[in-house]
Amino acid sequence: MTDFMILRPSLEMTMKTTTIFILSIFSSLLMGQGLVENLSLENTGPCPIFATDIEDIATPWTADFGTPDYFHVSCGFPGDASSTNNAIPFDGDGFAGIAMYGDTGTAYVREYLHGKLKFPLTAGQFYRVTFYVKPVNNSVAGWGYAINNIGMHLSNEPLDTIPLDKVLPYKPQVYAVDPVVAESYWSAVCGVFEAKGGEEYITIGNFKDDAGTDAVPLLGATGPQGAYYLIDYVEVVPNDLPQLPKDTIICTDQRIDVTFDQPDVTVEWNDGFTGKNFVITSPGTYSATISSPGCTYVDTLVVAPANCVECKLYIPNAFTPNGDHINDLFEIKASCAEELVEYHLMIYDRWGQKVYESYSINQPWNGGEFLEGVYVYNVEYTYPLYRQTQTLSRRGTITLIK
Repeated sequence: MTDFMILRPSLEMTMKTTTIFILSIFSSLLMGQGLVENLSLENTGPCPIFATDIEDIATPWTADFGTPDYFHVSCGFPGDASSTNNAIPFDGDGFAGIAMYGDTGTAYVREYLHGKLKFPLTAGQFYRVTFYVKPVNNSVAGWGYAINNIGMHLSNEPLDTIPLDKVLPYKPQVYAVDPVVAESYWSAVCGVFEAKGGEEYITIGNFKDDAGTDAVPLLGATGPQGAYYLIDYVEVVPNDLPQLPKDTIICTDQRIDVTFDQPDVTVEWNDGFTGKNFVITSPGTYSATISSPGCTYVDTLVVAPANCVECKLYIPNAFTPNGDHINDLFEIKASCAEELVEYHLMIYDRWGQKVYESYSINQPWNGGEFLEGVYVYNVEYTYPLYRQTQTLSRRGTITLIK
């Protein structure tokens, strides 16, 4: 699992000097427990294979419509081997192939593979998702495009209701940003995401229509009409890759250092910086392309501005409302006057009767027609501090002199 260290100032710290947050990021490099049932799409039925539906071949994998192809090096192939370009599995002995792009004029050309996890995901935990794909270049069948958007959606319930246009209207947690074009080897579609909790079912395919999909012809493709991809080795594990820490805050005169410690990890930030120590000095959204063996993905860190200084009130102990324009008002000043969220001032005479009330620090008390004497004030104020609001109160006496 990924670990990181955050040094935060305490709520009592006044930010008078430059403060450094150090976010030190490293991965344990320990492999997590695989959560996908039959992750290599192995044959779970008899051999040789005579079935044509994938649910009868590689349990628990299913397809709700279409005819995904299946290949097994030892048990035979129930479809046309040319549709796979006679590919060798990435892992084990079996793999599947599905159509992902193309328009027939009445509906989009889409097939989806449905799998299952061994148990539901835990809310708030990060998981790494990786599955391997390879495009097929077959002019006879019309396959010759490479596309992006090849993705995996994890859901609490099976996605077995197919719209008329055959495009499932869901956003996958992990998907290929760029078209996957490599034909000579299997490419990993990989990413890290935070589970909402209860996700148990896997759906792999293209979740966007043709207009929202980038398609490029494969090398040497003749008259391509659609995209068809082979799928193998589907993995969901507790995250074992480095990732950016959770969103944080930054105060005035503060910096944040984000440091990657792993020798086998490369990182490129959205401004092009490729060093392993990245310095943040202002609020903003920062993204990094993180690459380690077998996986490249983009992570994002949002740094929000924050007030990190205690708000102080300056309250006089006497005033002289005699019309000489000198100390005529009981006026409270605040170091955070412009940032006050709430303000409430109440003044009482010596008998406990309320004589003045205000909800704005810009409305001082002029003493009115009240007699000389000692009055009691109570002021309560709320202002932002770090990611929360701080509510404080002051109580004391003020002497009215005429």
